[in-house]
Amino acid sequence: MWNYEGICELFQLTRPEPLPEEQIQQIQELFGTIPEALLEYYRLCGGCQSMNATQDALLTSDGRYLHYRIQNFEYEKYCAFYVENQCCFVCAIKKEDLTKTNPPVYETQDDENWYQVCNSVSEFLISQAYVQRTFSFAYSCEEFYMITQEQADLLAEKFPHADADSELYTGVKFFQPYEDALIMLIKDGEEFLCLWSSESEQHFEKMTEQICEILGFESEE
Repeated sequence: MWNYEGICELFQLTRPEPLPEEQIQQIQELFGTIPEALLEYYRLCGGCQSMNATQDALLTSDGRYLHYRIQNFEYEKYCAFYVENQCCFVCAIKKEDLTKTNPPVYETQDDENWYQVCNSVSEFLISQAYVQRTFSFAYSCEEFYMITQEQADLLAEKFPHADADSELYTGVKFFQPYEDALIMLIKDGEEFLCLWSSESEQHFEKMTEQICEILGFESEE
């Protein structure tokens, strides 16, 4: 139904690393019910620190991820479960959708106006995990590069696409040159912010050389 196994492989999780059951029960009491797609995520990989707190944070009742407690994000019509690292946006499920297996996810930047950011919880969590992994790999270009649509198209022609795109961050795309490497493109108006990283120094250096050649940048030695 949803492919969380793929993100577990991305983070090299060979067995479940769940959020503690008492944490899940406290969220259950707060929400009333937890959609199946979110509940399975909690029990499979909700306890993985790098997957849930490298950049943004999965909300928990004890604030284990970036100190954000789920009780501090209360809304009349929404149940929040994820937050950007500086609270620039909060992601939530409509209370009326909580009984759905895999409901849409909504985002707010001002605690008042909400808009749909993903068609399902699983789409959101998978895409968010790819964001987290791009930031958590050992080797990274360490800064975003602004590139054009034409340059983004060239990257898409060169590298395999990773099935984790979403409307997070106004639109995010991923490419995966190696199993332990990612290229992330974030939509920024008519252009893109580009970041790439890898767990392997060799793969990172080779990827950097290829990307710089495609984009017409000078590779830093």
